[in-house]
Amino acid sequence: MASLTESKKRDFITQLIVIIEQNAPLLTNKGFDPTGKLSQLKAEKTLADLTEAGQREAVAAAKNATKAAIEALDAAYTDASATVDLISGLLGKDDNLLLEIKKLRKTTPPPPPENPA
Repeated sequence: MASLTESKKRDFITQLIVIIEQNAPLLTNKGFDPTGKLSQLKAEKTLADLTEAGQREAVAAAKNATKAAIEALDAAYTDASATVDLISGLLGKDDNLLLEIKKLRKTTPPPPPENPA
C-alpha cells in the first residue's frame, strides 16, 4: 500500500471539511450531527499547519546555523594560515618548526572500512 504525501493528506482533510460542511443537512437528517467533527477536523488541520510552519522555520534556522558555522571555520582557517605565513617570515621557509607546521595541512584520508568475511 503506497503512503500518501503530506500535501495529499492536507488536501484530503481540506476537501473532507468542505464536503461535510456542504452536506451537513443531509448528514444531520441521517442521524449524524457533523458540528463536533467539523470543529475537531478544523482544529487538527490548524495545528498541523502551524507545526508545519514551525518545521520550515527550524529548517531555515538549521541552514543559517550551518552557514554561520562554515563562515566561522573559514575565518579561523584564514587566520591560522596567516599565522603560518607570519611564522614563515620570522623563521624562514626552511626552518624545521615551519616544515612541521606545514605538514598539519597534509592529511591522509582514512583507510577504507574492512569487509567482514
